[in-house]
Amino acid sequence: MQESPPSLDALDWQLLGQLSRNGRITQNALSETIGRSPTAIARRQTALEEAGVIAGYEAKLDLRRLGHGTIVHIKIALGSQRAEVLEAFERAVVDCPSVVRCDLMSGTDDYLVTVLARSLDHFAEIHRAELSHLPGVVRMESGFVLREVVKPRLPPALIPATGR
Repeated sequence: MQESPPSLDALDWQLLGQLSRNGRITQNALSETIGRSPTAIARRQTALEEAGVIAGYEAKLDLRRLGHGTIVHIKIALGSQRAEVLEAFERAVVDCPSVVRCDLMSGTDDYLVTVLARSLDHFAEIHRAELSHLPGVVRMESGFVLREVVKPRLPPALIPATGR
């Protein structure tokens, strides 16, 4: 059962929009941008954190500068949809050190797995040492990211017009 979202007003949406663009923005800068006191902003931000709307803050890393500029999305189909097959796959994929994301999907493919690699040769190693050992897999189809067009963000379409 999906949890119902909290009731957010225009100020909450403004705050979320600013924080999604810059999680290190100061209370004073937020205050100037949004037009409320730093104390009011801090109270709202704390309330959003306590409600679980803000789940945390993280640094955006430049993966290319860290030597992992090859991003690969792998569509994976399993031989069965039985619970034990899905569970075995999920337990195993969690232990793959190169996997940065794994999503259970609807449609033709069962999972979409994202891997970071240093190069095409490094991905070949990951495929051989990690992915080929995943249980229940009958098909894998890899796609290499050529360029990131839209970076992860709070989609503007989700922000009500009053919160922009």
